[in-house]
Amino acid sequence: MSTYKTMPHSTVSTLSSEQGRSVLFLYPGTARDSRMDLVKQGRAPKDFFYGLPHIQSCGFDVSIGNTRKDPKGALNRGVLMYERIRNRYLNFGLSVSRVNAIADQIGGADIALSFNDFFSLSMGLYRSNIPGQMRLLGGFHGLSDLVERPPSMFRGYAKSQLMKAIEGLDHLFFSGEVDREKAIEMFSIPREKTSYYPFGVDAEFWRPDDKPYEAETVLSVGSDPSRDFATLINANIQDLVRIITRLNVGGGDVPDNVEIVRGSLFGSEITDEKLRELYQHAKVIVVPVRDVWQPSGCSVTLQAMACGKAVVISDIKGLWDRDQLKSGENCLLVPPGDPKALKDAVEGLNSDPKWREEMGRAARKTVDDHFSISRMDHALEKIVRDQLDYIR
Repeated sequence: MSTYKTMPHSTVSTLSSEQGRSVLFLYPGTARDSRMDLVKQGRAPKDFFYGLPHIQSCGFDVSIGNTRKDPKGALNRGVLMYERIRNRYLNFGLSVSRVNAIADQIGGADIALSFNDFFSLSMGLYRSNIPGQMRLLGGFHGLSDLVERPPSMFRGYAKSQLMKAIEGLDHLFFSGEVDREKAIEMFSIPREKTSYYPFGVDAEFWRPDDKPYEAETVLSVGSDPSRDFATLINANIQDLVRIITRLNVGGGDVPDNVEIVRGSLFGSEITDEKLRELYQHAKVIVVPVRDVWQPSGCSVTLQAMACGKAVVISDIKGLWDRDQLKSGENCLLVPPGDPKALKDAVEGLNSDPKWREEMGRAARKTVDDHFSISRMDHALEKIVRDQLDYIR
């Protein structure tokens, strides 16, 4: 467990009823522990702490839990092994073992916030395994799509498990308004049990390069299973196309001008600073996504826009903001799964440097005006304070 005690001096004198109130942020893995120091040095963005620094600055006792922590004991490890095999087959990631591994830590908090769809559901489904009277808050990036993941013969089972899990959560917060509305309808969730929690980017970190450079590549980034790199590859774009992902992409049919990068480039790890440089030095950023309810591609799109880049995005049914994403002005929206439309959009931008530059400037202004990290911080603060009202 990691606990962060240091707060900006300006906030210390304003602390009142928040003192002693504990908020546990639950993330998969331990990478954020090391990145906290990098954030303080300006070498990493605040984005993927999902509001933790702000909640800490409000005076709450903030700590981090690892939702991938292995359980203790041979029996529990055996159950975990079974769950891994089952979940891989079903494409449906519920786990009592992961909940049991950190149940005491969850139970020791006033509020526990999960930012992973399947751990949020596992936490709700196995709530009885967690001691204490905490409030369990589940964050979701694509709840409405999860029923469709298992093979068709198991989808009835999947939906019943989802319904039970949702019942066990005190509150659900969604990074996409469309996904929230669909989930309310699909699972009969009381609206007051849900919130919209918009993603925002650290525009101080993600910024345009102030040095001249010669853009060469079409860049695409992401490891979400909803990414549609096959459509990008099949678009037969003429420029060098660099795809950075942990997903298995393509095979022997990948064209010579398509480069698949899996964690390191030219022998160097792709850090946040390196990724920013890749955004800055790309001609165009492409975010190809399958037609899902999940607001997939939101973070990459906004990071690239903050870097002043022209972005081509799949116009999916779960697009997170149709009011501010204006095709032809601050981005280009193309039909999902359409290689020709994607090719035309990318090559149109590639052939018109002035249009690319104008779109990049408009993209940056849109982030400054509507998608800064403060909107995510303030949304989470409201959720936390509203939930504390139940336990005061």
